[in-house]
Amino acid sequence: MPASPDKDTLDMLLDVFEQEQRDDLIARFGEKGFAVWRDAPNRARLEAPTTIGTVKGSCGDTITINLLVSGERVTAADCDTDGCASSLIAAVTAASLAVGKTLDEAVDIDEAAVVAAVGRFPDDDRHCAYLAAAAVREAVHRWMIAGGALAAAQGQQTSQDAQA
Repeated sequence: MPASPDKDTLDMLLDVFEQEQRDDLIARFGEKGFAVWRDAPNRARLEAPTTIGTVKGSCGDTITINLLVSGERVTAADCDTDGCASSLIAAVTAASLAVGKTLDEAVDIDEAAVVAAVGRFPDDDRHCAYLAAAAVREAVHRWMIAGGALAAAQGQQTSQDAQA
């Protein structure tokens, strides 16, 4: 019966794999993009977002952006993706770009803004930046529809009260 690899050998292989993955991500996204990817699992999560935007790309990746809106401003944001490192980096970046912006400013977040914020983004994965920006726009759109429907309902009730 062959001897199983010892713990030191497995740890060494894991260290080599992790270093190769780190080097690859830094080569593709730069130090800033790598830091976003590395820190993504530890980001703050929204328990009760005001609005959610979800977009699925032709590549199969789905990005969801969750926004907390107060008045007309995004006060917090969160994201999820079932995609690759590019999707995760783009989603986290787009969500962070939305924080502090008015809804009108947040809807202007686009692929170029996400790529610029990361600093370096592989050309063949720029569609992930597009998807992340589109998810922000979808979240704002959903909030506006819900807010507009609520305002219309309140206005209609006020009108009915005045007629009574």
